[in-house]
Amino acid sequence: MAETFDVSGHCLCGAVSYTAKAATHDVSVCHCGMCRRWTGGPLMYFDVEGAPSFTGRDEIGVYRSSDTGERGFCKRCGSVLFWKVAGEERYTFTAGSLDTPSGLALTKEIFIEDKPAFYDFANPTEKLRGSDAMSAYTGDELK
Repeated sequence: MAETFDVSGHCLCGAVSYTAKAATHDVSVCHCGMCRRWTGGPLMYFDVEGAPSFTGRDEIGVYRSSDTGERGFCKRCGSVLFWKVAGEERYTFTAGSLDTPSGLALTKEIFIEDKPAFYDFANPTEKLRGSDAMSAYTGDELK
């Protein structure tokens, strides 16, 4: 198992903050239609190990966007905070919510088949279809 390191972040207004353990400095991008509608663009995120610790938990809104996922946001300011596997303590947090985003590298794009033609990222990344990405998260084929 890879050695983990501490990460922390918060929403725009500061009502919600989190600490978690990450095992990699990799940032991924999701191009799915739900993420793009939710954020106004592609969702940049990183994976954490285990359950995070939250302050301001009462200010977290959770929206069940599919059979597979739940999306977390600050109820005060609307900041997008996380996507998680529904019913599990498996989280990805938005890269923009990090207190210290140094040392990160964009390495992967998922739902590449949904990416609109009007933007591209300059650096080379691993590109996965949505079904392959979700299978990696859930262990099941996308329903």
